[in-house]
Amino acid sequence: MSSRKTNIPKLSEKEMALPDEAMDLNFNSEMELPREVNLLPLREVVIFPALVAPLGIGRESSVQLVHESLKDGNRIIGVACMKDPSIDQPGLEDVYQIGSLVAVRVMSQVTEGIRLMVQGIKRFKIVKVIKKEPYLRVRIRILQEPKIPISQTMEIEALKRNISQMFQRIVQLSPDLPDEMQGLTANVTDPYALTDLIAAQMPRLSYQERQEILEILPLKPRMHRLMELLAREMQVMELGNRLQSEVAQEMGKTQREYYLREHMRQIQKELGEGDDRSQDIDELREQINASGMPEEARKEADRELERLSRMNPAVPEYN
Repeated sequence: MSSRKTNIPKLSEKEMALPDEAMDLNFNSEMELPREVNLLPLREVVIFPALVAPLGIGRESSVQLVHESLKDGNRIIGVACMKDPSIDQPGLEDVYQIGSLVAVRVMSQVTEGIRLMVQGIKRFKIVKVIKKEPYLRVRIRILQEPKIPISQTMEIEALKRNISQMFQRIVQLSPDLPDEMQGLTANVTDPYALTDLIAAQMPRLSYQERQEILEILPLKPRMHRLMELLAREMQVMELGNRLQSEVAQEMGKTQREYYLREHMRQIQKELGEGDDRSQDIDELREQINASGMPEEARKEADRELERLSRMNPAVPEYN
């Protein structure tokens, strides 16, 4: 398999890394997280807890939201995916009610607005809107990961292994994922983190499907849903590869036949045998095509015509 590369954007000179204390994201209790946050609507992007992701922001109200949040020393904001990415000024009714708290790790000024590097912290549910202008501010309820019942321990482990194997196979088949990503899940032991990580990394999942994974809190149904999406993607990719292989084989066969026919014509021409004979065969082929005969008869006629085209006219045929 050929090696593939992805383009990883580099930080520009204008990008600002936040102070070291911003990197300490190990919140030990639910009480340390805010209950009111500025809400940043995202177009076709779903951020999962514990994962680092880049964000490009161009909407004027969103740029203001980020600047004012950082100015106040509050690096934690809420993000939620928009239901309809075409809306210019989204309100509360235009975003999904389940989102993620994120900490802003890096901010940079670019021509189109600002660029952020954020790290997910926790899922949340919007409880109430506090302010609508100039940007949304909401009251939220932190959503905790439910514990895995002891009775499901072995099943969860089996699901985790299956999901990892399916993801590795998809990386092998996908032109959009670098080969190195096959080892992405090797060191991830937490099934919650593994499920979110793979859901975030799959390039062909729609934002609606990622949002669906974000909203499923119990781990077992979340993993089952991800497996369904991975199985669909794997089947599509394997079918696509098989079709490409069949097309390539057919093209190779057609090219070989064309080369042989041309070579035969050239030999016949040099022997002075080809012109009238080729014309007769072409006329016969046109008559067969226009005859409308049944399929089986058509195949037999094509076989006989092919046999005739290969015969040396200087050698008589004996029955």
